[in-house]
Amino acid sequence: MLGLRDGYCRRCLLFLAETEYDIDNIHLTGGDQLWFGGPFAPRMRLGYRGQEGSLFGRRRHDARRLRAVRTSRAARPVSTHLALPGQLEMFHLVRDWSRLNEQRLPALLPGARRLLTDFVAHFRSRGWKESNFAPNVRTLRMLLAHLGAEAPLWEEDVRLLARRDDFTGPRVINYLRLTGRLVPDQRANAALAHARRLADAAPEPFRAPLHQWIDVLCGTGAPPSSSLAPTTIDGYVRRAAPVLAAWHQDGLTDVRAVTREHIDTTLKPLKGQVASSLATALRSLFRALKRQKLIFRDPARHLSLASAHRIHKPLPTDRLHGTLQQLPTVRSRLSFLLAAVHALSSHDQRGLLLDDLDRSRAQLLVRRVGKLNHTLYLDELTSRLLTQWLAERHRRWPLCTNPYLLVSARTAADDSHPKMCSDALSKPLRSLGLQAGRLRVDRILDEAEHTSDPVHLMRQFGLSAHTAMHYLRDAHPERTGPSPLAPAGQRRSSRSNRDQ
Repeated sequence: MLGLRDGYCRRCLLFLAETEYDIDNIHLTGGDQLWFGGPFAPRMRLGYRGQEGSLFGRRRHDARRLRAVRTSRAARPVSTHLALPGQLEMFHLVRDWSRLNEQRLPALLPGARRLLTDFVAHFRSRGWKESNFAPNVRTLRMLLAHLGAEAPLWEEDVRLLARRDDFTGPRVINYLRLTGRLVPDQRANAALAHARRLADAAPEPFRAPLHQWIDVLCGTGAPPSSSLAPTTIDGYVRRAAPVLAAWHQDGLTDVRAVTREHIDTTLKPLKGQVASSLATALRSLFRALKRQKLIFRDPARHLSLASAHRIHKPLPTDRLHGTLQQLPTVRSRLSFLLAAVHALSSHDQRGLLLDDLDRSRAQLLVRRVGKLNHTLYLDELTSRLLTQWLAERHRRWPLCTNPYLLVSARTAADDSHPKMCSDALSKPLRSLGLQAGRLRVDRILDEAEHTSDPVHLMRQFGLSAHTAMHYLRDAHPERTGPSPLAPAGQRRSSRSNRDQ
């Protein structure tokens, strides 16, 4: 017969392709059953493996091959790196998972096999996509094969292994945390780590003061104090570090040598928000150093800059017309109503709890850290959208245990119960050219135009007295004078502007 490829005829090529490889070494040994040709030839599949029309979809030796694979796995030795419960490490080393061969894993112990089976059952019970099934099981199988299931697994190992192709780690981490088999990472906040790097890169005389300042802002100074948000700390250090570097180039080698003239010279060429932000950072720096007794006097103690009064403006009415019908999902329409009717910011919406919704009384409690809680009295449209959202949430994620009212596909499946991402919440509004913050301002300003009572605004929207007066001055500039809560300098400036 005529050879078509690699010296094999058409009949032999079909036979080899069908069996993939011959476990029993029987092909073309002692002959084989002859086939009819032409219209009586067997119908072979000619596509890719595992797909419809595939030559490799069915094999004559599948059962034998699977038995051989199981026998080979059972004969594999147990890993020599099993983690023992209670065993302490002399020093920590980061494992390199990039060189391990996935095809030759050590044998799984009975405990590891049970844990892997339970994870598969948990994965399927949550209704997650089957496309994510194999990477998660592959990650956990490799961890259990090399480290076992007797001792908790390190989160660091899961994240390092997940860097490989066709591996993933978040749901494995969530499951191990849920079952108490995870040793969490002691990872520093990214913003604080960046602030520490800026302090390390500062000139040598200013490194220790910058680190002391960061300690005070974190609340770990002596005496301890309330801490700021990590992003705020990073912003302060990011603004102050270049100024200290410039002062060092000018010959200053100690923070005690900084005077008010140095600060004024630095702020003089700056304008607007840039100058105000830098002044705030410098005031915080020298106040903290004075508190830690690293300087004798605070050169920025009485530092004050004139700031422009920001006037709130309403949105054009045509911008809001028909917006509710243009939003694609129930969640986006509910978010729009919470911002445009009840003046809730995106931050407040992400923090709404499912237990704080009282549908029988049409009330929703808004919890604000460091402030009084605020109660929303829901109108008929908002109540109807809330009912639709709860029904959709239960339909899409019936086993979701996230305590927050608004969830996404990611946060509903995450067993660590995070808040919803702000980008996912605001993206539908941004596609229409709107923002939750602008909608909130427009709603409060509209209410302020119909009243001159700041207490009414405070009760309806949960505002502070200063913020309520701010909106009233913007809504009625001809009827309101300077705020009694404003500093004396701003009150004098307001009077002079009104007289002009």
